[in-house]
Amino acid sequence: MKKIISVFLLICMLTSAVFSSAFSAVAAPTHGFLLGDANDDGVLTLKDILLVRRFVAGVIGEKDIDFIAADTNSDDTVTLGDVLTMRKAVAGVLTLDGNNTDKMYNVDRIMIGERNIARYTIVVGDASNECMKHSATELSRYIELACGVALNITTDEDSVSGYKIKYQFDSDDLYGLGLEGYRVAVEENGDVSFYCGAARGPLYVTYFFLEEVVGWRFLMGDYRHDKEYDYNQLCDFVKYLYESECVTMESTFDVTEVPSYSYRGISQSGSVYGNFPMLRLNAVDANGSRACTYARYGYGVGSTVAHAHSYALYQAGWGNPVPDNYHYIQPCLSEEEIYNNAIEYILNYLEEKASRGKYFMQEYTQVSCSPNDNINFCECSSCKKIYEEEGSIAGAVFRLSNRVAETIDKYYPGIEVYTVAYWDARNPPKMTRPLSNVSVMFCIGGCNNHTLMHTDECYEAGGNERLLDPSGFNSSNYADINYYNMWTEITDNITVWYYSENFTYNLAPSPNIHNVYEDFKYLAEHGCTGVYSEGTFEHSYCFEDLRGYLIAKMLWNASMTEEEFNALINEYLMIYYGDGWRYIRQYIDMADECANLNGCWTNNYDRPWNIYNEEYIREHYDEMRELFVKALSYELTDEQRYRLEVCSLQIDFLGLSATYESKYLNGTAEEKQIYAERYAYLVNHVIEKGIEVVSFEPELPGGCKNFAKDANDIRNPMDWIGAGFTGYWVWNGERWV
Repeated sequence: MKKIISVFLLICMLTSAVFSSAFSAVAAPTHGFLLGDANDDGVLTLKDILLVRRFVAGVIGEKDIDFIAADTNSDDTVTLGDVLTMRKAVAGVLTLDGNNTDKMYNVDRIMIGERNIARYTIVVGDASNECMKHSATELSRYIELACGVALNITTDEDSVSGYKIKYQFDSDDLYGLGLEGYRVAVEENGDVSFYCGAARGPLYVTYFFLEEVVGWRFLMGDYRHDKEYDYNQLCDFVKYLYESECVTMESTFDVTEVPSYSYRGISQSGSVYGNFPMLRLNAVDANGSRACTYARYGYGVGSTVAHAHSYALYQAGWGNPVPDNYHYIQPCLSEEEIYNNAIEYILNYLEEKASRGKYFMQEYTQVSCSPNDNINFCECSSCKKIYEEEGSIAGAVFRLSNRVAETIDKYYPGIEVYTVAYWDARNPPKMTRPLSNVSVMFCIGGCNNHTLMHTDECYEAGGNERLLDPSGFNSSNYADINYYNMWTEITDNITVWYYSENFTYNLAPSPNIHNVYEDFKYLAEHGCTGVYSEGTFEHSYCFEDLRGYLIAKMLWNASMTEEEFNALINEYLMIYYGDGWRYIRQYIDMADECANLNGCWTNNYDRPWNIYNEEYIREHYDEMRELFVKALSYELTDEQRYRLEVCSLQIDFLGLSATYESKYLNGTAEEKQIYAERYAYLVNHVIEKGIEVVSFEPELPGGCKNFAKDANDIRNPMDWIGAGFTGYWVWNGERWV
């Protein structure tokens, strides 16, 4: 798999590609090509005039010259009139019009070997395929945005007299591309072949070419919290193009890529309705990336009915609303009723979907049959007997899933039953083996501070004492990975539900971005076929978008090096936050160092001071805050400044909470004044930008009932969350409160 170019290497490459020869009469390329430059060498000279004269005389053909560049009179012909115009330009008598002197485009020209890309036509090999046609349109659009050349698109290959960029399916699977892989090769005759996987290959090869050849970057979703959006239509994302005089695709270019994971899903901020095709994601969930099901995106894979917790739907029955209490109880899995309810609901659902169109089986690939979100499993004698036989609650869960899978297969062969191994069902059953059409989604909920690759760190730290695993021991990656590995011994169809962020304390983001690399590399190397990464998809205050971007990149290419992974972080920060990005990288590294002092913690359960080391924040608050001040001192775009201002609120929330007693209650007059100013900054920005400090009461200012009345209502910000809230889980002698 082709290595991703590091940001620093890429910048050097793109900014140093200058021409060694001075232009004779034309100072810069014209919309992706230099008028009169018939031989594509970047300069207009007598050589070009001689070449065009040979073409006019019929000695050489159209494929031997850059016809568009030679057509200096823009009349769609190349004649002696163009030769005369070129002679005058070389002699300095006139300057050809249309030069890119106003820098309308970031890239002056794109070369494929020694040929300007303007000489190419895009050929759609399958005129009936919506994904291929859409991909060709995207390719032409982003090339035009880059350098001004709008490539023609055709489905009639025989009509093309020049060079071709040809989309074609790998019909006989000669290159092992499957549904989503691709091969990009420059052929001996100068054509470029896009060999595509059978479903989404055309889409993914397009964005590969735009990224790796042209220099585009498509970052995770982006939106303003101080503006109103229709979230269902939200498709904003950050696109960025490096500037260059010339980018070149070598004539020997030949790269094949297939994804590391076959199932790649993220529900994080802008990814839900944003740029998932650019990030090469493919998973659909009932509440997430619905756009994946469109034909132009090659459809997707993933769950229908519900992404999880579908027992609640079956308890309510087809067509009925789900009562809130159903999410907090589990049905009796030994009774026939839950099976009957599940079959009725799923068949009704699939029948309705099947009636809508001929592409039903491409749009819907899975149904969910999963426990509700609680540990209140049935304790009747029949259920207990199953638990004892199987040594796990998962025995009852997957007995039901197998029955449902057998029945669904009779009506809709090829539909997979997706079941979440969740809470006490993480421990695999001793007897029951999931059927081949049952997908096991294992929910890793051990520890988010340590990586899955180094479970010994959890073991040495003693695990998270605030949570217990199904065996009654402290929750940890050591325990969870042991369960996971047991699952891989009884099924090849296993994916992972990955909790990537803090879902509650929005200004105390999980400081574990570095873990993404080792976690996703470990899973790819140990039998995992896919990951659904769940995050806070309703906002992107801190580093949620960065984390989602890195996860998407690792899902596609888990074999990248750690250096490449770190280059991705740096490049993202540079584009997203501007020239002061190094200070933000330093902050991320310090936050990671801070969290490592606190042993094991779980990001979607634990409180801020269980995750962050309060003493570290107290000691380093000024230093960490100054990093944002420095980053904000650079010349920035309005969007970069807004993102930095929002992102900086996290350190004031944590820092002011950690220093409330020492700097405000017991501080000097000067310390109290500084504290009050920073407190006002935090409160005012939370109000002005519509920030939810926590996700309890989104309709209230700050997302919580106890939020400051105004900037003069100076309290420990941690107490905004609740009266007497300290930021810690505290043991009261019987339980954690």
